[in-house]
Amino acid sequence: MAAPAMAQEVTAPPRTTQPTGARPGDATPIADQPSTEQNTLVDIIVTANKRAEPVQKVAQTVNVVSAATLQNLHVQNTVELGQMVGGLSLTVTSPSEQSISLRGIKEPSGGGPSTYTVETYLNEVPITVFDSFATTLDIAQIEVLKGPQGTLRGRPSPSGAITIATEKGSFTDFSGYAEATVSDHVGRRFEAALGGPISDTLAFRVAGVHDYNALTEVRNINNGKRNYQDTNVLRGTLDWRPTDRLSFDVMGQYTKQTGDFYRQITGRAPCAGDEGDAIKVGSIACGQTFDLKDKIALTEGANPFRYRGALLTVNGHYDISHRIDLAYVGGYNDTTYTTNLNFDFAGVGEVNNFGRFLLIDTRRKSLSNELRLQSSGGGFYNFTYGVFQQHTISDQVQSLPPLFTDQRNKTVTDDYGIFTTQRIDFTSRDNIQGGLRYSKVNLLNQLTDVARSYHAVTGNASYQHQFSPHVMAYVSYGTSFRPGSGGTAAAPQKGIPISFGNFDAEKSRSVELGLKTQWFDKRLTANLALFDQKFDGYITSQFNVVCTATPNPNGLGYATYEGTADGALCYGTMTGNGNAMSRGVELELSANVTDHWSVGGIYTYTDAHFTNALLPCNDYNGDGVLDVDGIPRVQKGQYVSVCTTNGALGSLPKVSFTANSSYRFELGSMPGYVRLNSASRSSAYFPQTGRTFPGYTTVNGSIGLLSPDRKWDLSLWAKNIFNTVKEDTDGGPWSIFGVQSGLRIGTVTNDREIGLSLRRTL
Repeated sequence: MAAPAMAQEVTAPPRTTQPTGARPGDATPIADQPSTEQNTLVDIIVTANKRAEPVQKVAQTVNVVSAATLQNLHVQNTVELGQMVGGLSLTVTSPSEQSISLRGIKEPSGGGPSTYTVETYLNEVPITVFDSFATTLDIAQIEVLKGPQGTLRGRPSPSGAITIATEKGSFTDFSGYAEATVSDHVGRRFEAALGGPISDTLAFRVAGVHDYNALTEVRNINNGKRNYQDTNVLRGTLDWRPTDRLSFDVMGQYTKQTGDFYRQITGRAPCAGDEGDAIKVGSIACGQTFDLKDKIALTEGANPFRYRGALLTVNGHYDISHRIDLAYVGGYNDTTYTTNLNFDFAGVGEVNNFGRFLLIDTRRKSLSNELRLQSSGGGFYNFTYGVFQQHTISDQVQSLPPLFTDQRNKTVTDDYGIFTTQRIDFTSRDNIQGGLRYSKVNLLNQLTDVARSYHAVTGNASYQHQFSPHVMAYVSYGTSFRPGSGGTAAAPQKGIPISFGNFDAEKSRSVELGLKTQWFDKRLTANLALFDQKFDGYITSQFNVVCTATPNPNGLGYATYEGTADGALCYGTMTGNGNAMSRGVELELSANVTDHWSVGGIYTYTDAHFTNALLPCNDYNGDGVLDVDGIPRVQKGQYVSVCTTNGALGSLPKVSFTANSSYRFELGSMPGYVRLNSASRSSAYFPQTGRTFPGYTTVNGSIGLLSPDRKWDLSLWAKNIFNTVKEDTDGGPWSIFGVQSGLRIGTVTNDREIGLSLRRTL
């Protein structure tokens, strides 16, 4: 079925890489199966609890995106998952600011892996946001786990986890596919995979993709260039089963991504003499007015970014007995990310020499190991005992000449965890599950020799009751923890106290009530969940907050390093802690209306906001309330203004709704299909600039034909059919030497994209 998180598939029963139930994670559909087959009702198997079980039996909210769904909806990068999973938001504010959010909980910009609110795992190995935002390639299944995580895998995370499983080779037959796609966004994508047996004990799979796309198509009228992203991925997997009791899966992947990223401007471009002669030099677009759909940038230079990533994952299993397994998960990740962001958003050129090019070069190396002793499922009592360790070195260099050059921050992070989960099925219909985790995080700034250690005990507990074979209710309680930075991070700008670049630890606790049901011989699935989560010291960052290195003790100060009206503007990302809460409801429905027509949808309502939190802010008039009107100023005697807020935790909608429909038909001897997918979101408040974005709906669709043997699939598709273009992040009004330029900066959604795909399956 072309739908995420459904309890039935509208595809043939999936072939698996291993016998069903052999080991957690093995029983996953393969990506190259025909995507349009006779409706067959099967349970969706997940490994959210590190055991293969139907998603309808798991006492938490789990949204599943299968390989068939990724193929059917032409998902080409992880960001597009937000159009299929309600309550999930993936945003790219700039190449160096990418984030994943669930249930209204947004991670700090540039905070690093220790502050992720949503952890992402590839083959159970923790990866960074930058790694996960690369193009999708030969994916078996994606599981979106909502709510606090941490007693079963990796690191604790307060609002959820995304687990991505890649395809593996088969020990019985060869399988694979090749697909070519072109689109009117200058898009071209070529993807292929092949796998099969080498011997009775060794199997392989190789996959690769080249993907080029113009993204949002923002155009720079100064240099004539447009946004683009060019991604190349190569992956190889070996699966070794020397005995019936021992197995190893090794995956190696290399990713190379380059592109150009432009921030759009709206408003009237300034001319020399504007604002009472305060504007000394006019913009290249002097006097022209631009709106969202113009998709125009004015920066003089390019805004290139470059990503290189090498990733190795190792998964091993040893069956100590028919009831007890020993499992190992190891990973090595070596990435380099470089971006050069041009800050001359008004396009006034070299004369505006206030620090125009921000160069960020980040190198990160990570080695992780996890070892678990676990029962293999079934019986009255099941358990998991595990240890986790991760060593990470992050080396970042920033330059913003002439303000500063080669500002370096090199940190070493060591994560340790000891965890256990216990499950007791005390009746045929009732079970309880509980887990505890001890976490310790050591931080070291190798340049300043500042070190800090954090530790915490977190846990979860759940009770579920099976009213009937297809109706289950549960209640779950969970706690989570994120470490602080302990002074190991650098100051946000030269002359600004280091405290504005650091934050304390965070703790949270969550309660969820859920009901999972299936009706009419599993043709209808209806799941409902209510959740309430409270945060003590929620970690947050506010970007583009103005500052001054010379506070004014007598009144408002100019937001410049020197504290003078004509000085260089001082601004940066400021961090802090504040109490917060998130509560809401999620409803998931899916139905096979007929043997040829299926529908589904996920509705979420989330109210996530601060509770009387005192945080860094923009307050140009000094009244203690956020505002960005007029000349950028800082409160009396302050390096950075602070405001008390009960506002939203990020520019995330309270209401989101994703829906899909798939209809099959026959055209002579050729099967055909029509598919629609839509994503709606309500208005969203942007706390950094005090602005509210309107809600909107995007609709995607495709129509296709298969050959009689179902090996060829030709699909005509469109994303954002009705060309709904909206601003999704706001950088606020842009100023030139403290004088408002009349322009705002931000990023926008993709406009309509039309493409054609041809796929050949072995």
